Amino acid sequence: MLTVDEHDLIRRKHLVDGMSQRAISQELGYARNTVAKAVANPIPPGYRLLKPRPKPALEPVKHIIDAWLEQDKLGRTKQTHTGQRIFERLRDEHDFTGSVTTVRRYIQAIKQHTQEVFMPLAFEPGEEAQVDWHEGWIEENGVQRKAQFFCMRLCYSKASFVWPYERANQESFLDGHVRAFAHFGGVPRRLAYDNLKSAVIQVGKGRDRRLNKRFRELRSWYLFDTRFCNVARGNEKGDVENLAKRSERTYLTPIPAVGALAELGPKLLEDCRKDLDRPGPKPHQAKTRREMFEEEKQRLLPLPEHPFCACREIDTFIDKRSLVQFETNSYSAPVRWAHHAVNVKAFVDRVEIWCEHERVAVHPRSHDKGQYTLVPDHYLMLLKIKPGSLDNARAFKGQPWGEDFDLMRRELEYRYESDGTRKYINILLLFTKHPEEDVRQAVSLCARRRAFSDDAVLGVLRNEPLRPTTRLDLSDRPELLAVDSGVRPADIYDRLLDGEEVAA
Repeated sequence: MLTVDEHDLIRRKHLVDGMSQRAISQELGYARNTVAKAVANPIPPGYRLLKPRPKPALEPVKHIIDAWLEQDKLGRTKQTHTGQRIFERLRDEHDFTGSVTTVRRYIQAIKQHTQEVFMPLAFEPGEEAQVDWHEGWIEENGVQRKAQFFCMRLCYSKASFVWPYERANQESFLDGHVRAFAHFGGVPRRLAYDNLKSAVIQVGKGRDRRLNKRFRELRSWYLFDTRFCNVARGNEKGDVENLAKRSERTYLTPIPAVGALAELGPKLLEDCRKDLDRPGPKPHQAKTRREMFEEEKQRLLPLPEHPFCACREIDTFIDKRSLVQFETNSYSAPVRWAHHAVNVKAFVDRVEIWCEHERVAVHPRSHDKGQYTLVPDHYLMLLKIKPGSLDNARAFKGQPWGEDFDLMRRELEYRYESDGTRKYINILLLFTKHPEEDVRQAVSLCARRRAFSDDAVLGVLRNEPLRPTTRLDLSDRPELLAVDSGVRPADIYDRLLDGEEVAA
């Protein structure tokens, strides 16, 4: 094969110096065909294979290799053939005489030629956002554990939203949408998803999907459209896939140390805001993402007047222990609602119990298993008929009302013996008629005064102000500021008796 310099020399002698191809061939010692190719091609064409090289060892087993690779597509990912394993099977089962390198080159060529081809996409401002979850590690109170992260990215400006959750369940999924829309200040016209269970109940043919009821309600509330990817085709929402990778490798690297998971949310939002200062995606590198986001905000759908109620609802009942079972945990309700049908609203951070359109109890959400979340006040009315349960009732364990109440009980039982427990129960029942803080203050005041009696506590509640009085604020009523206090000196009455006129 001629070098570039030799190719150039032949062309110069023929085209510049006027030598014939025969003379050049005789002078330089090249074949006539070589000289002719050099004259005909301004640039050396290089070596060109007219037909594939024969592979006598591989040709008889190509169809076998192809069949094994097709079977691997239907099998388990970690139990598929490697090039080495295919070579060993060909050698042992089919008397293959070629090398392992020959097999590996053939497999590599097949993979290159059968790779998926993608269509470059472009989105208009506000047209679409993409949603996904990813896992990440955090350090909470010195212990490393996994958490779930909800991600949403606008496809035009690449503005992002990431928020942490304990679980990737339906209430977290709904809550993530509500927070993301508030963060962006509007709603994209279309959202793209995987076929995740929080949204899709059943995947039908083509684009047909049967959607979860609460997800349909969310979509109706914010009026966005939906697009679902084909099964196992996460690349169809590449923007949010890239956001998930950035969240793992940038926002969560190094592993963040927090006291509680909720503390991580504001930090992630700040990371998302900082990303807006990066250059925009192609072909908008002249703009920042912040500038593109400001442009996109004008095209988002407006937020409704009130945010969507991001919870999972379950209809159940309150059992004979005045408990509601949700997942694996038990939550208490006031005993007057026992044996009633209720609606449980499970939010990310709390559980609400509704009965006859009234919210009868609110508890912090427990994400552990087999937990009891009880409010002592819910069971106080039972003490009227079951005073013996005071010591062993689960709700009353662990000094739920504080040390002043324990001191009050000890003193009452010491002073009044068998009637002491009944008097202590009378004090606890005051929680059902008076504000909780007032009862606590009254018991604390009586304990300091050594006034150990249910009547003493009731007397404090009725006759002594337990809350500091505050000055009336009339700053929003200027017409009343000119009115005086109405206080008059006492000698005004003496002057009235003497018949003097008194100014009003």
